[in-house]
Amino acid sequence: MCSWSYDSTTRRHFTNGMVAGSSLLTPFVNNIPEANAVSLAERLSQRDPSALTNSVFNIPPPAQVYPDFMRGSWNITLQYAGYTFPSSKIPRSRLTTNAQIPGFQKCSIAALSDVGKEMVQYTMQIDESTGLENREISLTTSINDHLGYEAVQEVLYNRKANPNRLSIVFVGYRTKNAERVELFCNERESELIKPIQQQTNVDVDGDSNTNVIQKNDNNIFVCSEYIRQVTFSGGSQVGIPRQVGTNYAHFWTWKENNNKRTITGNLLTACYLDPQDAMFFEEPSKPVAVFSHVIKAEKI
Repeated sequence: MCSWSYDSTTRRHFTNGMVAGSSLLTPFVNNIPEANAVSLAERLSQRDPSALTNSVFNIPPPAQVYPDFMRGSWNITLQYAGYTFPSSKIPRSRLTTNAQIPGFQKCSIAALSDVGKEMVQYTMQIDESTGLENREISLTTSINDHLGYEAVQEVLYNRKANPNRLSIVFVGYRTKNAERVELFCNERESELIKPIQQQTNVDVDGDSNTNVIQKNDNNIFVCSEYIRQVTFSGGSQVGIPRQVGTNYAHFWTWKENNNKRTITGNLLTACYLDPQDAMFFEEPSKPVAVFSHVIKAEKI
């Protein structure tokens, strides 16, 4: 069983194969009551990277609908919390030489375009009536803040026509590793853990039992999105673009706070080998790298 310990060095360090000097424990929200053994919440609460296997491509999923407590506009702060290499089959020394693993190059994970940047802020807008996210706003602001400049020209997304395909067009000649990114969502999962009441028996005066109700007033929402990303950039041959495919999944935990105007939680990003990668058959479904971020959201 993995202890979910994360090296806290930057992307530049782990891609150079350096040994981290410290580790961080992912701040999971772990008071998940009686979750189904195959549910998303239960898999996350296991703190075991092997449970975050890649999705088998099924029926295209609908767009993610967020619960009431998350609706509105939010200032999101992402704090980088570290990484782990969970594979027992491929040693770290080999993984760190593979530049095709998501996160090892800028823009290879669109929403985390510079993995390892310690603090990033972006805007998330969830429609009050439909519960749908404005992906154009969140991706644009997240990518721009990760890269530190106005990198995104436009985000093309028609939720009604296809909620599982999205295009990001970058400003010409500003970003070395990306001119255009295509995102394809293969699966989504979500689960709302509502406030619960837990009844316990307490012995009073040694001869009678009294029921004590412990109430949890905070909602917890977990959701995931499995992504196939294709990144196009300038190739070494004129007129022939470079095309790179990456596969990863985001796992979010959002916890409502008592003041109803802040949300805390965390984001795990599990990175998988591409089928065209020479290492793929050594680890075809389990993640070879997992990145962790702490989330704080403040309502605008």
